[in-house]
This record gives sequence, C-alpha cells and structure tokens, in this order.
Amino acid sequence: MADDDIARIHNEAPFTDVHIHPSLKAYLYNRNLWRHYFSGSAWNPFASRSDFEMLTKGGVGVIWAAHHIPERELFEQCLAARLAATALVPGFKRKISGNQFDRLLEMMDAMRDEIDREPDRVAVALSAGDVKQIREAGKIAVVNCVEGAHVFEDSPDDMEHNLGILASRGVAMITLCHFYPNGVASHTDGIPKDMFIRKICKLNVGAGKPPPLTDFGRTLVRKMNELSMIVDVSHCTPEAREEIYAEVGTDRPVMASHVGVRRFMNDTYNPTDDEIRHIAHTGGAIGVIFMTYWLDDRHPQDGLEAVWKTMEHIHEVTGSWDHVVIGTDFDGFTDPPDDLRDASQVGKLTRMMLDKGVPETDIKKVLGGNAQHVLELGWRL
Repeated sequence: MADDDIARIHNEAPFTDVHIHPSLKAYLYNRNLWRHYFSGSAWNPFASRSDFEMLTKGGVGVIWAAHHIPERELFEQCLAARLAATALVPGFKRKISGNQFDRLLEMMDAMRDEIDREPDRVAVALSAGDVKQIREAGKIAVVNCVEGAHVFEDSPDDMEHNLGILASRGVAMITLCHFYPNGVASHTDGIPKDMFIRKICKLNVGAGKPPPLTDFGRTLVRKMNELSMIVDVSHCTPEAREEIYAEVGTDRPVMASHVGVRRFMNDTYNPTDDEIRHIAHTGGAIGVIFMTYWLDDRHPQDGLEAVWKTMEHIHEVTGSWDHVVIGTDFDGFTDPPDDLRDASQVGKLTRMMLDKGVPETDIKKVLGGNAQHVLELGWRL
C-alpha cells in the first residue's frame, strides 16, 4: 500500500495521540510550536517531537495535550537539574514556584497562544462533537488534559472550584499521579532507572506510600465523574488503581493513557491482563507508550516491534481491537525509540499493522476511532 494510502487512513481514522506534551515545551522554553527545531537524542530537553510541523507530517489529526507542571521535588532533590533549569528555562523560578494550579492555567494559555497563531489549522475541542467538527474542517483538534493531580495540592479547599475551571476550559481527562506523592493516590516509580538524571542525582520519589487512594482522592474522582472528566490511572500503583476502578465504577470509561503491559515489562507501572480486561469492560482503552523502557524488559533502541507486540497483546487479552489506542508521551522528557523518534514517524506503525494483516477497519479503530469512542462515552457530546 502506497504512502498516499497511509495518509488517507490517518485522515479517516483520524490518527489520535491520547498522551502528548507540546505545551510543556511551549511553556517552559517559550517554544514556537509552528517551527521544528530538532528531534534530538534521548532525554534531550530541547527536543521537539510534537510541534505542529511534525504532527502535520505524520498525519496526526487529534492530540490529547497532556498539560503537566513539573513537580518541585525533582528540582529540590537534584541540584544539577535546578541549576540547568535556572540557566535554560526563561523565568524558571516563577514557573515552578507559587500556586501550581495557577501555573497550570498559564501553561494552557501558552498552548492556546500557539494555536491562535494559525487558527485555520488547529483548534481546541470542548466536546467530543467538537473533535469531529474540527476534523471535518481539516484542522488538528486539541483535547485538553492534565497530567498530575499535584496541581490541586496548594489549594485543596478550592479543588471543586478549580475542577470546574478546568471543565470550562474543556479538560477531558486527568492523570491522577506522576513522579511524587500528591495527596491523591499512591504512585509507582515512574522515572526509568537508566534515565540520566538518576545517574547524577539521588532521587527519593516516595513511590508506593499508602494509602492507595486518599479521602481527598476519592472526592476528586467523584467530582470528576460528576463533571464528565475521564480518569487516567497511569503512574498509579496497582493498589491505587484497584481502588480507583471501584470508585469510578463500570458506567464510565477508565484510561491508562501511556503504558506498556506487564506481560513484556514486569513493572508495577504497567497493567496486568486482569486490569486490561477491566479497563475494556468500562469502555476505556490502553494507550501504548512510545518508550521501550516500559514496553520490553530488554529496553531495545528500536521500538516499532515492541509497540506492535504490546498492541497485539491487548488485542488478544480483550478479544478485539476496540481498546487499543496510542499514547506516545512525545516531548514528556522521555526517550522515544530510534525508529519512532517523533510524530512525523507514526506512519511506520500503520505500515506495520497493514503488513501484519490487520484489517483497515481495525487499524482505524486503533489509530483514532477508539479514542473518539472513549470521549463520546466519558466526556461531553
């Protein structure tokens, strides 16, 4: 099948990435997202993998933009990271200090400013219906999401009010945990052991601290249900995930937006087969991360085969392709595979699925249809 056919499939699906971080670069480095700087090497903080040029080249039509304010503990524990950020990030001290929820809104504003540079090419969706309309207009649709409930820590009494603000801004999903304790749920150690920062700094991430789901966390999840926000269990411990599943129930979809599977990388970060089946039962989906550290315990440099194997395993466990999505984690200070280094390369995965004999109808589900279905079930029509 010709490259033109892959472009057609991406357009018709449309190709959707449910966990991607262009706003992190726009906010921290005042990055122009309409310019591609370079894809960079592993862990390079200046890499540009999800700018609009790369998204367009890859035929990516929908992104769930994961707005994430880096946790202060990382810079408190690592002098080298603090010195580097102070030198390289304009206004670093202000961007990390103060009320984290306010900083989150500033990050979302920075992303919006980049979108407003080319309003005929990109637009923010405020509902699942908006996503379809934006795509019909030939634009890239941006779905706002938040990674890390630590943004509520500085003003816990205002949590419900602040959630309402996020809902009004079209936030569809919140990833409850990240690298450090946040008063919501217990988290896994999500910083890879081979990550450069672990070689130069002694980090105490406090992973697995009980309780799995705090009273504050239960209130947060219940309010998210009321506001039709999707809960993402990525980075949560298995114990926390179990309690979150019970709190959300089976009438609303649950996401694991950027993970591997326990079958191929035996780490508590990844869901078990039973969890995969439960997420599928809720109508949710598992987003396959483009980072071999979480996909294969051998951590190969190339990742296309590992991504395929993970997707295929989810298909086998659930009995269909209906719960597999893509969550690359591009520009999240991650180490993408050498053969999937940025958003312009995602057509390689489509080609592999075609070569493996996956029917085009199922390919379109994986690349976009399943993500849209989750939005229609769990967000707003």
